Amino acid sequence: MLVQRIFAVLYMLAGLAKAFPQLENVPEILRQAAAANQGTWYGGLSELLANHGDIANILVAVVLFGSGLVLWLNPRWTRFVIYGQLAMMAVFITILHRSQPQVIPLDAIFIIAALYMLRQQFRRTGAKRVFASQDFAKPKALAKTPDKPKLAEEYDVIIIGGGVSGLTAASEFDTERVLVLEKSPTFGGNARCNSHRSLPHPIAGVCFQQPVVGSDMDQLLTKLGLQDKFKTNAQDTLVFFDTILLLKCLNEITLGFIKFPSYLLKPAVWGLTGQLLLNALIGKPYVVAAKQLGDPIFADLYHFLDGFAPGTKRFPQVPWHEQSGWSKEEMTQLDNISLYSYLFEPEKTASFPNDLQPPRNLGKLVENAVTTTLRVECLDIHEVSAYVGLHFLVGYLRGNLVTLPGGNGHISEALVAHLNRQTNVTLQSDVNLVNLNNTEAGIQLTAKVQHHNISVKGKKLIWAAPKHQLSQWLPSLPEAQLKAIKEIRHEDYYLANALLSRPVLSHSFGGYMIEPDRPEQPYAWCKAGTCLVANWMDSTNQSEGGVLTLLKPTTRPERQGRTAEHDFTGLQQQTYQEISLMLNNLGIDPRIVEDIQIWYWPGALITSVIGQQANGVFQQASQPYLSVYFANQDSVGIGNLESAIFAGKQASAQVKEALLHTDKTAIPRSKETVS
Repeated sequence: MLVQRIFAVLYMLAGLAKAFPQLENVPEILRQAAAANQGTWYGGLSELLANHGDIANILVAVVLFGSGLVLWLNPRWTRFVIYGQLAMMAVFITILHRSQPQVIPLDAIFIIAALYMLRQQFRRTGAKRVFASQDFAKPKALAKTPDKPKLAEEYDVIIIGGGVSGLTAASEFDTERVLVLEKSPTFGGNARCNSHRSLPHPIAGVCFQQPVVGSDMDQLLTKLGLQDKFKTNAQDTLVFFDTILLLKCLNEITLGFIKFPSYLLKPAVWGLTGQLLLNALIGKPYVVAAKQLGDPIFADLYHFLDGFAPGTKRFPQVPWHEQSGWSKEEMTQLDNISLYSYLFEPEKTASFPNDLQPPRNLGKLVENAVTTTLRVECLDIHEVSAYVGLHFLVGYLRGNLVTLPGGNGHISEALVAHLNRQTNVTLQSDVNLVNLNNTEAGIQLTAKVQHHNISVKGKKLIWAAPKHQLSQWLPSLPEAQLKAIKEIRHEDYYLANALLSRPVLSHSFGGYMIEPDRPEQPYAWCKAGTCLVANWMDSTNQSEGGVLTLLKPTTRPERQGRTAEHDFTGLQQQTYQEISLMLNNLGIDPRIVEDIQIWYWPGALITSVIGQQANGVFQQASQPYLSVYFANQDSVGIGNLESAIFAGKQASAQVKEALLHTDKTAIPRSKETVS
């Protein structure tokens, strides 16, 4: 800013000097230039200016003084004034360099300064603002009812946890009497949504892999009538490449396009090249491109990943099973090496079979893209195993992602609506468990619903809440199972919603931020790596507002015990800086941001680290115990929607099988009160 103020003063003084011919006689200078420029291609323009020297003098004086004033005041449109100054200097260097050669070094100084100021303008972020949200957002509490819930004394199945896993499990029972208990005011777990100006947007889970026909996800979406309601990122995902990183990786980019010369015939490729060079010159922080333009750079990795595509026998199933197409030895070999070593340290994979040998010489840009992809699910490239890492890259980097209006919350809402129509299922929210007695004959639990005490029995119970809470309620679990549960890692997750006065990027699925780590920045350990655009999620919505959803996951090495749980304002302002930088890069005034809501989900995502799949940690932690069965992401080891649905369906199948061996059959009944 100091440099800009200095040159602001110089511009204003230069403008004032034009009023004193004894200091600078502009008309005479223009006449000399016209004489020197005769016969050149710009001689006509030079002659025109010389013939109107007095007018040109006044115009230049006003422009210089006005430019200096703008540079001093520094409004949002300052960069357009700098563009104008660069254009004016280019004109006058061209006209005056023959008669006044000293103009070249003099204006060169001003050009360098202008480029520096332009760089600062594009890296300019929004000033500190006070927003309506003053604390982390939470699901809205329901109005308390004075009436005690009308529940039966006994159920065939009781489900503790009303997230997607618990709701999915409940939806699998057609005749059994089912009670779902949820501690929060609303159902959905890590799949919920809100609305801004009637525009639905996610507040937790946002997207999932495009379902394979016949898969658990496909079956559930079909049951809910959502099988064709989602939108895919196949064609309209943006990538925000850090300009400096892209310049450092030019050799990697060039090599990619040499391998695929057909891409050089695409005008968009040359446009991207021009954008990179221009951004490097004027200091724009991001080069924005369609995801498909990066295909030549990632071609080697993509070709390798295609051999493990979903729906094929070589897809790395998580959890692994004997019919997956992978031998136990192959899975174990890949699960005992980090994904980073597997992809970027070729000497460590020399003993691997040929079909599991990754491409050699993958570049830094590929590494950054892989790191960003993993971080979206709180996975660290140095800690996640190659087996689990491959599973994610196949689906989240190479494959297509899809989402619904409101993100994954659309599915949980559809599940709740579906279950509300089922006469055999009762949903009860705002429940706090008080006591749980588990025997082979069944379970009995006591809980508090708002200010009412309830006591119910169940033949079987599905625990669809995180397992790390179990030791309090089931202290008699086998020691090996308790040990496995303690080994499961839970990562914190922040999600920021920037509520906007108007839509932006409404044509796009969203964007990945591919940039190097900058650990010195505030909250770098939970920096947004992905921006999802909410507006297109509902193509029929006519809302005038907009929402940008920024995923801000954390991983253990980055976080190192840090949390923003007690510093909402700091994280909110840092989030606004990130949003401002992105919007400013797109030429959008950050003042369209009306509010920034941040949702903090402590321990919300399960992460699988090296060796855990091979050692059966998650299977051991999920073994049925007496009358209790388990369903959650921590039954699979991956924190995504697919895992929650798989675990819910698996637990319901186990319970159905167990109920077949009971003496009493399930008796259909009328539906109780649903909250």
